[in-house]
Amino acid sequence: MLRRIIKLLTVVIALAVQLPAHSEDIDLFSEPDPTPTTLPNVLIILDNSANWNTAFTAEKAALVSIFNSLPPNKFRVGLMMFTETGSDNPDPGGAYVRAGLRTMDATTRGVYANMIDAFDRNADKGNGRALGLAMAEAYRYYSAGDVYGGIKKKRDYANNTGGDAVTDLVHALPGSALASSSATRYSSPILDSCQKNFIIYIGNTTAGGNVAKDSNSETTQSGTMLTAAGGSTTQIPISPVGDSSNYSNEWARFMKSTSPLSISTYTIDVAMNGGDPNNSALLRSMAAEGAGKYFFINGEDATVGSEIEKALNNILSEIQSVNSVFASVSLPVSVNTQGTYLNQVYIGMFRPNGDASPRWTGNLKQYKLGQVGTALKLLDASNSPAINNLTGFITECARSYWTPDATDSYWGFMSWPTGTTFCLPTGAAADTYKNSNSPDGNIVEKGAQAYMLRSTTARNMKTCGATMTGCDAASDLVAFDSSSVSASAIGAADATEHAALLNYAKGLDTGLPGDENVNGARETEKRPSAHGDVVHSRPVAVNFGTDGDPQVVVFYGANDGALRAVNGNRSGAIGGVAAGQEMWSFMPPEFFGSIKRLRENLIPIRYATGVTSPASAQPKPYGMDGPITAFKGASATYVYASMRRGGRSIYGFDVTNSLTTPTSPALKWRIGCAGNSDADCSTGMSGIGQTWSSLKPFTTAGYSSGSAPLLIFGGGYDTCEDHDASGANNNCTTSSKGHFVYVVDADTGAVVKAFDLDAALGASASGRSRGVVADVTLVRDEAGQVIYGYTADLGGNVYRLTFAGPRDDWTIRQIAALGCNSTATCTANRKFMFAPSVVALPDSYGILLGSGDREKPLSEATYPGATSVANHFFMFHDKPALAAGTATGTWPGNNTCGAAIICRDSLWPITDATTPTSAQLLTKQGWYLAMASKEQVVTSAVTIFGVVTFSTHQPAVVATGTCNSNLGTTRVYNINYTNAGSANGTANRYEDVAGDGLPPSPVAGQVTLDNGRTVPFCIGCSPDSPLEGKLPTSMSGVIQPKGRLYWYIQK
Repeated sequence: MLRRIIKLLTVVIALAVQLPAHSEDIDLFSEPDPTPTTLPNVLIILDNSANWNTAFTAEKAALVSIFNSLPPNKFRVGLMMFTETGSDNPDPGGAYVRAGLRTMDATTRGVYANMIDAFDRNADKGNGRALGLAMAEAYRYYSAGDVYGGIKKKRDYANNTGGDAVTDLVHALPGSALASSSATRYSSPILDSCQKNFIIYIGNTTAGGNVAKDSNSETTQSGTMLTAAGGSTTQIPISPVGDSSNYSNEWARFMKSTSPLSISTYTIDVAMNGGDPNNSALLRSMAAEGAGKYFFINGEDATVGSEIEKALNNILSEIQSVNSVFASVSLPVSVNTQGTYLNQVYIGMFRPNGDASPRWTGNLKQYKLGQVGTALKLLDASNSPAINNLTGFITECARSYWTPDATDSYWGFMSWPTGTTFCLPTGAAADTYKNSNSPDGNIVEKGAQAYMLRSTTARNMKTCGATMTGCDAASDLVAFDSSSVSASAIGAADATEHAALLNYAKGLDTGLPGDENVNGARETEKRPSAHGDVVHSRPVAVNFGTDGDPQVVVFYGANDGALRAVNGNRSGAIGGVAAGQEMWSFMPPEFFGSIKRLRENLIPIRYATGVTSPASAQPKPYGMDGPITAFKGASATYVYASMRRGGRSIYGFDVTNSLTTPTSPALKWRIGCAGNSDADCSTGMSGIGQTWSSLKPFTTAGYSSGSAPLLIFGGGYDTCEDHDASGANNNCTTSSKGHFVYVVDADTGAVVKAFDLDAALGASASGRSRGVVADVTLVRDEAGQVIYGYTADLGGNVYRLTFAGPRDDWTIRQIAALGCNSTATCTANRKFMFAPSVVALPDSYGILLGSGDREKPLSEATYPGATSVANHFFMFHDKPALAAGTATGTWPGNNTCGAAIICRDSLWPITDATTPTSAQLLTKQGWYLAMASKEQVVTSAVTIFGVVTFSTHQPAVVATGTCNSNLGTTRVYNINYTNAGSANGTANRYEDVAGDGLPPSPVAGQVTLDNGRTVPFCIGCSPDSPLEGKLPTSMSGVIQPKGRLYWYIQK
């Protein structure tokens, strides 16, 4: 989840109380982020060497248009050019500031546009390209350093009248780069230490596609200056290598990564005759190192001017962005190839309400993966990069699938929250994109599935009875209407309110206080907020067609209550249902009582911020917010939906006939408990908590000879884990829920086996077992039958399940006690919220997982217990074939644990940047990597080609006057799974993630791109964004795991 600036509800009321302890990961959005007080600096470096001759006219027109259309008072923009010759332009060469960084108000932007419009192809031509020196000069300007090559006739010093008339008007404005004609040191353009700074380089080629390049002496000098500034001249590899000696990309690296100014670099490559591959490689590297973007423009295209303008527009749209939020990522599985995905990326999104009201908007959007140069990136429906590297979210001008090409004015009624940013219009009215669904960009509720949902009035919504027995057969699935949902069940006072609440739940515009889009239509159209927030539900996409003719249906839940089935194709209809349209939805009876609260939108959300809340505040209402999974067999396809904080039930649906009767699912069963009490629970499941764990389908030889599918999942969450006071991070007791691992029949829902963790821990540890919200990682034999499962609980214990023989012989065993520093209990223990990544090694299984409490993301002022925990990422070996207590020193470990289990003392401690040696690791049964103070592991781990990836979060304590985000610090770790050595190309094991906040877990496998190539991928492994695609890195000299347990996908 990434940043959206939201405001706390301010309540001036005499009767306010301090409410009981309550924790959730959405607490992260309860405190406003510091609002930027200064505008971003954008320095454009224009290639005015002889390279610009061919593209001159189009380039000039594009820049003039951009300046004239800049929204007033949103940017500070300047212009730098390569130095010119003549008696008034002394050596050395390089670049000079033609126009300093100034606020582009309604007047100044026109003055700059007029200056550019007066450029002359010859009179303003530089004496050669010196890109390395230009980057050095730009840094000197930004850092208020000494001028090197910038003492030129047309430089921007106060009241310079040595240029043409329109340039002199620029120099007459306040804010010149140099204070006077005699100044040899730049005036600082930095107005605030938190200001964002950027460079946009517009490069050209000659008509023949060549580039007049930096001279050898200029290259040497730029390298010398880089060293003096504190940067590294170690060359960044590029291919082809013709421009590898140029230091422009090393300057971009230094300015972004090392310099305190954190200057980002974008490049626009205007190429004639196919361009110069060496130059393109250099510009692409500059953008990559500078955390910007590279744009290739075909200079021979008739639309070259509009393409340059579009590139500049996209860049400026990103620069002015404020972050949004998202949930999770999913791809549909290939029908033919195990472990391979189709190239359709689905992202569930949400936007919190700014005043703590419970009605949040959401959406489901579709993108794809594609190669940009040598990198794998997330692309939009127009084949453009979809991620804004500055925010880590979707870029402002991206257009997702199902979003129309043409603009509309649907959102003209909307008063967007302060700070909301949009794609800047090109050649259109200022509010064109602000009011339109297209491009949907970073605006959660625009376009995509929400657009398709709003395009119709009718809705095929189902429900069932509120009791467990009233919702356990196909005949119990009924239409969601007044005949199946009574007025009392939904909280209606009379027939009028009853009808209004039912229609509201179906998405119609019947909300209070009135007409949402202010067009006079009520109950005859869908409202703008018809699609609720997708916070935790990770969509599951099932392909009912073939790889050559995919027919994809996406299943996911939202917190307007409904589970949805959507045609997930890019364009093709399924049974008359258009791509992106909803086939059916299901409203669980647990959510009936929350519909009225959402419609009225008055009772605020109670956040655990430690601040005084109104007495009326309540926890956020959740619907089908848990994980969704699917089983696709030879003759049947089932979907299973859980609820997370929405309830204690799990629902099973038969969706086999999704192609022939896409609007008619069949209810198979409902298991769990109908409410918080145990008065109405299905047989054998009174111990279940909130249903957080994914239902993993599998078969095993000991059940129906391996032919009947089973489901395995953790027992869930108990709100005793929300407690955080007096040094404790829970107040769980022996009566707390969730300390089970359940195995049920996938067809009937009947409990086949319930593993009680209390029994696994033994009598001496009775009451110490805790809920299991983690999934279960399954290990298969060569025939595909499950033989082992691994999971972990919220007490910091790790378990192995063994499926040998008939079900009465199946066992569960505690194999590690890592919640405390010893096997004894402690007040605030480490918690495991995610399943381990399991790698099959020649003589053991490697178990990798990290500790953290994602539900408590704030600082010690709010969560003193959670922040007191010293969290670690663990790797240890398990050898299930060895008998317990034998082979001391091999497994289960040394005798320091006092039991036949792995404890922290069994593992090599990694507490600094040093990587342990092989000899050191041989003395232990694995290792643990200590996290920083208050840092928590907040995702599952995935292991690819010897590299394990996971992300962490460290809460922020934001002081007035600092630049830190209230969303804390998010890091992505890419490390060698054998020794925790860095695998990201840097000396650090982690990289900071753009946007911060709580990221979703990584997704990895192989994907077949649109060009037919099948490549490995990871989404969530890149610091650019938890949504960005990436080609995985392979560790050399590392024993590669022989089993892809970490890539398991149910076909």
